[in-house]
Amino acid sequence: MFETMPVMLAALRGPDHRLIALNDAYRQLIPKADATGKPVREAFPEVLGQFVFDAFDHVYHTGETHHGKEWRIAIDLDGSGTTQDVYWDFTFSARRDDDGAIDGVDLVLQDVTARVRARLAAEQQLAEVSQRYEQVRSSATVMQQALLAPSVPVLPGVDIAAEYLVATEDTAAGGDWFDAIATDNGAVILVVGDVVGHGIAATAVMSQLRTATRLELIRGSGISDALTAVEEFAQHIPGAEFATLCITHLNTITGALEYATAGHPPPLLISKHSPRFLEPTGATPLGRGQRFTTRTDALGHGDAVLLYTDGVVERPGRRLPESTTEFATVATRVLAGEAIPDDTARPIDRLCSQTLELLLRNSGYSDDVTLLGAQRTTVAPPFHEQVHADAPAARSVRTRLREWLAAVGADHTDIMVVDHAVSEYVQNAIDHAYGPTGGPLEVAAVLDNRGVLDVQVIDHGQWVANEHSSEPSRGLGFVSALITTATVTPGDSGTRASFTYPLSRSARIVTDPAVIHTPPHQLDPVQFHIDFDDDGELVVCGDVDALHAPTLAGRIIGQSRSGTRALRVDLSAVTYLGSAGLRMLAEARAQARRQDSDLILIAPPGSTAHHVLSLVGIPTTPPD
Repeated sequence: MFETMPVMLAALRGPDHRLIALNDAYRQLIPKADATGKPVREAFPEVLGQFVFDAFDHVYHTGETHHGKEWRIAIDLDGSGTTQDVYWDFTFSARRDDDGAIDGVDLVLQDVTARVRARLAAEQQLAEVSQRYEQVRSSATVMQQALLAPSVPVLPGVDIAAEYLVATEDTAAGGDWFDAIATDNGAVILVVGDVVGHGIAATAVMSQLRTATRLELIRGSGISDALTAVEEFAQHIPGAEFATLCITHLNTITGALEYATAGHPPPLLISKHSPRFLEPTGATPLGRGQRFTTRTDALGHGDAVLLYTDGVVERPGRRLPESTTEFATVATRVLAGEAIPDDTARPIDRLCSQTLELLLRNSGYSDDVTLLGAQRTTVAPPFHEQVHADAPAARSVRTRLREWLAAVGADHTDIMVVDHAVSEYVQNAIDHAYGPTGGPLEVAAVLDNRGVLDVQVIDHGQWVANEHSSEPSRGLGFVSALITTATVTPGDSGTRASFTYPLSRSARIVTDPAVIHTPPHQLDPVQFHIDFDDDGELVVCGDVDALHAPTLAGRIIGQSRSGTRALRVDLSAVTYLGSAGLRMLAEARAQARRQDSDLILIAPPGSTAHHVLSLVGIPTTPPD
């Protein structure tokens, strides 16, 4: 029985594990010279260090049985001196004599090499297929995001937000789209459309229809005329048939709302905690050669309108009437602040993100989901600040300007860009307009109907050289790198520095169906301070301006021993990095290199420091 068993059997004796018996299956697999009578370490020296002999020792000394699955063993099977990888399932058990003492170790080995290699080959093939799939999916995702509107405008009198959730996991691309277009006369046009189908083909059709619709609206066509033109255009696009559209024209000054639906679900209007779906305008999906009419309604201050695709209401396990009612109820509660507590988000952001989260977290979604919202708000007054041009002025203006920009709806990136540009202008006036005595300085900003910010920094002095200040060309050059429309106009009565900058807010496009909610960005604190972590890394928080740059320079010099010792400086929590700070960091890096050392600047992508340092070509390292 021992000799004919189909698995490999071997018996070892004594503490040196001398081979005393091998069956035929064993000899067939390992046809090297008969090892019977030899200790295993002598018979198979190549196995030393692979923990096999350690397992034998453990079983012999403790009596515990040892099991293993698919152990990879590099072994010389035929005595040629060449090892090869094999995979064995095994059981090592203690063998006892008549007195119960451990006499040796019995081995039961099963060769599973063919099975393991087949599985590994299949896994490798699957990995290659998965990699190709991910490449295709990534390409589709990039195309999808490139063709969708990346942002919505920031406008006076209205807050806008957009959310797009892609449900198709195999391609990460769909046929929904949205748009928000500001006009010169204080209105915003909102568009949501839906192309039948999924994948790259639907995305290609979507991009053509979105472009055609946007061009018609930008050139001033009314809603009916724009839809008629798009209807004619769609007849020449394979796959555009049955596409649906909803277009609204909202006058942010009067609240007048004009809209049309072409086979699309009608807008949801939420007024004073009371929701109602507007009446459809009667048109069917594109491709019918039809005429389009519009209807009118009105939004009061605080009222909101939501445009959406059918993925919002056609959810798995929900009947359409019940789902539609649930959508209206949930959206109304969210706008009223009666859902998930969140005082940090703007009401329109909360309305879009929480409505989708609450609707979809139980039912999920099998179709793409688009939600575009607009809420009438009170127009914020223009920004106007008069300060005395002295050292604290830049920080005072910076603090007030950030608050104002956040109030009008600017996002973190735009606040950072405008904040830096204005601060450089203010600092330049402090350094060179009046001299040590200072003088009056005026900062003004206004947001026009198209969402373009117009900023003016005005002094009434004459240019004064200041050897202790940062170089004026450095600061103004930095502004030019941030904003291409920046100009400085000197005159007999002072200097006017100005620029224009369009404000926008990022639309939220989610290509991973598992991700629905993300917390809103928090404005960073501005209190400047420097700490050290456990590894001796310098951690900088707050504004690094002309006032605080010398303090940071002193800490870097001291901690790096004047550049002779490598130092890591974490700038992740820096909220402002002006030209004075940039010059200081550049000089500190140069000094470290002269000493054959290094100054490593830590800044995650998207942070203020990373954005500013990238503009001037100073390298950064992401956090560990």
